[in-house]
Amino acid sequence: MARVLFVQNGEFDQPGLFAKVLGECGVAVDVIHAWRGEAVPSRPRGWAGVAIGGGSMSAYEAAQFPFLRAEEVLISGAREAKVPVLGMCLGAQLMAGAFGGAVFLNTRKEIGFHEVRFSAEALRDVLWNAHAGAPFRPVHWHRDTFSLPRGAVRLASSDLTENQLFCVDGTHYGLQFHLEIDEAVLTGMLESDDGGGLEENGIDRQEFLREAAIAFPKVERIAREVFTQWTDMLA
Repeated sequence: MARVLFVQNGEFDQPGLFAKVLGECGVAVDVIHAWRGEAVPSRPRGWAGVAIGGGSMSAYEAAQFPFLRAEEVLISGAREAKVPVLGMCLGAQLMAGAFGGAVFLNTRKEIGFHEVRFSAEALRDVLWNAHAGAPFRPVHWHRDTFSLPRGAVRLASSDLTENQLFCVDGTHYGLQFHLEIDEAVLTGMLESDDGGGLEENGIDRQEFLREAAIAFPKVERIAREVFTQWTDMLA
């Protein structure tokens, strides 16, 4: 059985739908809880793929959260070993940083279900071409953004964030939005928020959940197809 490593960066930043779909595809997901102090390997030895999840910290806060630097080393090691990497939200920012891009504060936080529009390049991308004909509205919950590293191809943008989705080497994908979040994970995130992420941005929890009920069916369908096809790339 193929095995994939998922690095979790916070209590509520779980692999969610990602782990569920890979399990249905016969791929085991091993979770390392970096936020709890579990060691992050420097190379993906024994794993056919690597996924890096979200987190409340910023990619440039490695002095406070040393495991972030370890994750960048892992991402670089996976690239050298030609092992596919999927970075989601914080994971995408760490991937951009590992490959030479810069991570910095966005003009404001992007929280909620916001439209993501695909580039012409996405129509030719092996993982996204089937979905690039029309925009969709995945979950966003981030304050930072990043510049594209050299050699990266931008595949999607939103009104607030130019770099929502990129690909490097045809197998390493950074998603600023969340495909792994399902209803259970989102509910946990909403219940755990201390007010800093929601109330100060004028976001109502119940309205967020009502939007989720509308958006999730299409998002989950796309997520399932993308995650399933990603397993075909595994080393």
